[in-house]
Amino acid sequence: MKKLIVLALLFFATIQIIPTLNAQSNQGDLLTQSAQQMIQTKNPAQSVNKPARKSAPMIMNFRCDGRQYCSQMTSRAEAEYFLQHCPDTRMDGDNDGIPCENDSRF
Repeated sequence: MKKLIVLALLFFATIQIIPTLNAQSNQGDLLTQSAQQMIQTKNPAQSVNKPARKSAPMIMNFRCDGRQYCSQMTSRAEAEYFLQHCPDTRMDGDNDGIPCENDSRF
């Protein structure tokens, strides 16, 4: 009988604590968002000069394989994917987020 009472008390205590934990978790998310906004506003020169990059279509199956230059790409979508996801690409000379702007093939 004592075990049943103890289990019931633990059950009700857990029910009481869950909303408090959810509220604390939401506050943590808000703090994280606030910190990100502060970081962005501390260095406005970077956030103003770089427009948001559009993601490449998810239909294509691209993967980073070491290619770096526009002449090695077969499409604009492929160049956009490489620019966003692969290291050491050399396809955006003016750092505006648009790869291969002067390539007449695209």
